[in-house]
Amino acid sequence: MQGSSQDAQAQPTVVVFDPLFYLDWVYDIEVERLGARGVRLIVAQDRDEAMAALPIADIVIVHDGPFGAAEMEHLRPDVSGLVCYSVGMNQVVLPDAAARGIPVRNLPSWASEAVSDHTISLLLAAHRRAVEFDTATRGKDWDVRRLLAKSGIRQYRGQLLGVIGAGRIGKLVARKARGIGFRTIATDPFIETTGDPDLPLVSLEDLLGQSDAVAVCCSLNETSEQLLNARTFAQMKRGMTLVNCARGGIIDEPALAAALQDGTVLVAGLDVRAKEPPDPATDILARLPNTVLTPHVAFYSAEGLIKYHEECAAVTLEMLKKSGRIGAGSLGESPRAPGSPGVRAQA
Repeated sequence: MQGSSQDAQAQPTVVVFDPLFYLDWVYDIEVERLGARGVRLIVAQDRDEAMAALPIADIVIVHDGPFGAAEMEHLRPDVSGLVCYSVGMNQVVLPDAAARGIPVRNLPSWASEAVSDHTISLLLAAHRRAVEFDTATRGKDWDVRRLLAKSGIRQYRGQLLGVIGAGRIGKLVARKARGIGFRTIATDPFIETTGDPDLPLVSLEDLLGQSDAVAVCCSLNETSEQLLNARTFAQMKRGMTLVNCARGGIIDEPALAAALQDGTVLVAGLDVRAKEPPDPATDILARLPNTVLTPHVAFYSAEGLIKYHEECAAVTLEMLKKSGRIGAGSLGESPRAPGSPGVRAQA
């Protein structure tokens, strides 16, 4: 990290608190976009450097966190805000930020297409028992009558998909599901209408009792933590399919394992887990044949990755503008093609 506190007062400063070095993450787009507005980006190399940079930060970007009271004590009183480098916001302790009057923003739209694509992919793979049949076929098991007898396969058309959380991703999931024949309903305690006549809102109890399949598309918060548990699984239509590409903490995993074993849930497709990665020694879900599991990759697409960086830069500039740290001006930029070159971020 370079630059003095006096320099930082003259130049708006953004600090990446916990860079994704383990993913070889490069912040070239952010450097380019922020630099064009006279803003410098500091990519902290370790926690000591990150903590030392907090007093001069106008914006702090947080990937994994946790970022709570202990870290916020080091921020300047007029800090412009915190940016969660994700759709979710659970890496920042939001009550601590609210108590200090610190604005917190997320990156809400960059992954919507990819996550909704992956949700549909898991839904279809689960419905058609694709992974289970693939495993059987590779093991030279072509006892088709036996395999199909226990599969519970139904056609998509006419089945009812219940969407938990009717935000950007939930609405896209519903629209894409209808394109292959599903009917759709949703539940969401934070809105009064979806704005979509083909996606009516119902209570959670009604959704669980009616739906042939359920897609979890809500954020993880105090109202949704372990929302699907032994009590709510008991309300589900027997033999349903469950897909979760949102957050693992929304599902009580031991309760899900029991529901999968007793037939309440016929098959589950999970991209997220309560603990990531799960402990192989205790991961019951990985040992069940009626699960389709992916390692938290629903967010990824080549196009979305570029938009990810662009949205981070845009949100950061919006917060700096709102707090008066940069002047008015166009925040929009022409889109970058995947794989196009940029300036590599330096600490």
